[in-house]
Amino acid sequence: MAQGYIQPSHENECLEDVGDEYFEGLLTRSFFQEVEQKHVNRGHCYKMHDLIHDLAQSIAKSEVIILTGDAKIIPKRIHHMSLFRPHQLPQDVIRKPIRTLFMEYYGDDHYKTKRFISSLKYSRATKVRSNYRTVLASLVKLSHLRYLDLSYGYFESLPNAITTLNNVQTLKLVSCYNLKEWPRNMEKLINLRHLEIDKCDRLSYMPRGLGESTKLQTLPLFRVGSDSGRRRHRRMRIGGLNELKFLNDLRGKLIIEGLVHARSSEAEGAIFEGKQYLECLRLYWGWGGITEATKKSEEEEAVSVMESLQPHPNLKEFFIQEYGGVRFPNWMMIDGLDLLLPNLVRIEMWFCSRIRVLPPFSQLPSLQYLQLWTLPAAEYMKDHSLSPKPFFPSLKTLKIYNMPNLKEWGMKNVVVKQAPPYSYLEDLQLELIRMELCLSLIRVTSSLKSLEIADVEDLISLPQGLRHLSTLQTLSIMACKNLASLPDSIGCLTSLTELKIHLCLRLTSLPKGMRSLRNLRTLEIYSCLYLSERCRKGTGKDWPQISHIPNIIIH
Repeated sequence: MAQGYIQPSHENECLEDVGDEYFEGLLTRSFFQEVEQKHVNRGHCYKMHDLIHDLAQSIAKSEVIILTGDAKIIPKRIHHMSLFRPHQLPQDVIRKPIRTLFMEYYGDDHYKTKRFISSLKYSRATKVRSNYRTVLASLVKLSHLRYLDLSYGYFESLPNAITTLNNVQTLKLVSCYNLKEWPRNMEKLINLRHLEIDKCDRLSYMPRGLGESTKLQTLPLFRVGSDSGRRRHRRMRIGGLNELKFLNDLRGKLIIEGLVHARSSEAEGAIFEGKQYLECLRLYWGWGGITEATKKSEEEEAVSVMESLQPHPNLKEFFIQEYGGVRFPNWMMIDGLDLLLPNLVRIEMWFCSRIRVLPPFSQLPSLQYLQLWTLPAAEYMKDHSLSPKPFFPSLKTLKIYNMPNLKEWGMKNVVVKQAPPYSYLEDLQLELIRMELCLSLIRVTSSLKSLEIADVEDLISLPQGLRHLSTLQTLSIMACKNLASLPDSIGCLTSLTELKIHLCLRLTSLPKGMRSLRNLRTLEIYSCLYLSERCRKGTGKDWPQISHIPNIIIH
């Protein structure tokens, strides 16, 4: 895109969409091949086949050069250059029309590096690793720059003059750990489309004027500056939450940190109303600055700010962490949440310690993953019982952790009334919750593949109704200190392949139904003193129940 190779077929067509079409075309023709990743959540990875790579090199050899050693002869038509060692700054390059420069090292001779970079007046894409402001300042002479990557630099600030590069479309500042100050006049970067900031840990605010870069599509992180920071650093021109209001082309994921510092006065109106391309939104409040004296006002301020953060209906993933309000905003609690967020697939809530009532999550038609982690004050989920809507119609994963006061789960009384069944629920994890809720959720699920129960203090035995979980493959029981027995109906879990029992000190034996678990491949017993003795190979009283299991691990 920086080189001008991507050409839209009509005026309103997005360059990135056209580029995606180009890439997909090359992928289908096997020019690129997808590589399987060992680590999840790291995006897609592609490689070029060796033969295609050799062909590309032979065609482009007069225009592309990668210097890994000293080079005495540089082709006349060279346009794209990568340097990997600091002593390689070839003098005869200075007069050549270099359009791409990647410097993969930290240059020691910053004067020489500065002079070299200043000479590349035709460069459209530049990647530089430098710790010297003089080297960074030399970039302002590259008026044709479209792509600028300064990742892994140790600088604390960027030169103000860098905002004169008004053709820049992509600015990458990944892992600039010391960066703490933005350049002034960021609004001059009117063509900025991608601002990639990640792991810039000392950066505590976003610049005023960023909201005028209305072409911005990539902004993975937005940090709300504190009032004290604004008073201490007036010259920094700290921007507020309202900088986001008109950035309606934002795509992918957006993390907003430091919302505890946000003020409703700068979050007026619907900030996310027009952001139809945003797929994932993470809202992190943080703990800073709240005292007993300011607690009440901060709680109300949090609710007011949250009212302005209603996502677009196209949102797919929603995360809330350390929210300080005593209640969720009105738009989250209404009967009709399914119409506001019909495409939401994943919700996570962490450490929302003051919330008592949960939104009616059960209405969301596309919700597949729900995780609630440490909401100790929550008592029930909002139930619009007069509304005849399906109950969690698409939910596949439910994780509830540290919610000891949760009594009702979408029904008026979860102990008396059974909740409607979950048609697609496959993974259920319950920890530090009430026994009645735990047993109720187990009873109404019929499609589970994985079940984990942990730290349910009053749990004495699993229900005989466990027999209906014929699809269950993994069962984990952790730290249930009062659990004294497992039901004989455990033998009905014919699909079970793995059973883990950890820290269940009162569990003294295994039921005879264990013999019926012919698909069980792994039994793991950890810190269960009595059970460990009874399951000792050959001599334990329960050994006949488990001798058929191939992999038995006893710690």
